[in-house]
Amino acid sequence: MDVLRATAKLLPINARSWAKRIVFKNRHWAHPDLKQFGTVQDLYYWISDGDKDTVLVLQNFYSAFYPTLDTSTRGTVAIYDQNGGLLIEKSFKLAHSGAVKLRVSALLEDLPSASEATFGTLEVKLAIPREVITTIQESRSFYFWDRFYIGYTNKLGQTCFVHGVDKTNIYREGRADPVDWYKKPKDHQWAPETPVDIADYHKYDVILINRTSETAATTLTLLDVEDRSLSWQVEIPPKGVRRFELDQHKTASLNPNEMRMLVTGMATQFGRPMIFKEFRNGAISAMHC
Repeated sequence: MDVLRATAKLLPINARSWAKRIVFKNRHWAHPDLKQFGTVQDLYYWISDGDKDTVLVLQNFYSAFYPTLDTSTRGTVAIYDQNGGLLIEKSFKLAHSGAVKLRVSALLEDLPSASEATFGTLEVKLAIPREVITTIQESRSFYFWDRFYIGYTNKLGQTCFVHGVDKTNIYREGRADPVDWYKKPKDHQWAPETPVDIADYHKYDVILINRTSETAATTLTLLDVEDRSLSWQVEIPPKGVRRFELDQHKTASLNPNEMRMLVTGMATQFGRPMIFKEFRNGAISAMHC
């Protein structure tokens, strides 16, 4: 793909569009496996530990694009443990312009055997409605990608939401098995936009998902204003998730004010960490920064 982009730059401007149509016939320029039509899905972090729970509020977004069509459809939620192992998969119906609300704790109650998993990843798939398929099937390439908001709540009723940021699987219409968006992990770096005052939080989690098909070695480094540092390294399995749990006790050797963070070995460019904050008054917050 990089060779094709470099070659395209050498072509006259008026020839580039023509060349793109030939090279990407029946597929999309964004990824070589986006052939014909289908959906692109991402992995999200879930937690269900008795104190915090994960809430899915899923809307039929096809209805917004095709309001005059029958967009009733079916969806599935696949829940994985922190190592990427499938725990359970549940299906649901979604009416035209409809929505459904699901709690991970309730979905896990249907596990055939007890599991000690309290966090992991999940993936939501909404099938393309039949009438929509009829409408787009003559298109060269047509894919739907919904970066929906996932919710978290605790026993106090505090709730927060955070949106998706990346891509994991390509689902081609008519094929059950997905195609990986990413193959091998890269070595990207990430640093937050603002410093961290760890004393402001009861708990401060840095959560990283590996969306590739190979294990990623990832390091979190925390630095204070005097350039003292602490580092933690983890190996994240394919499609797995790891959580760095920070608090004042674990960072006692550093100045707690205006700490800086650096993540190295981030597997994908857009797969930046999710920050989950628990405040001393019981409030919670989740964000990508």
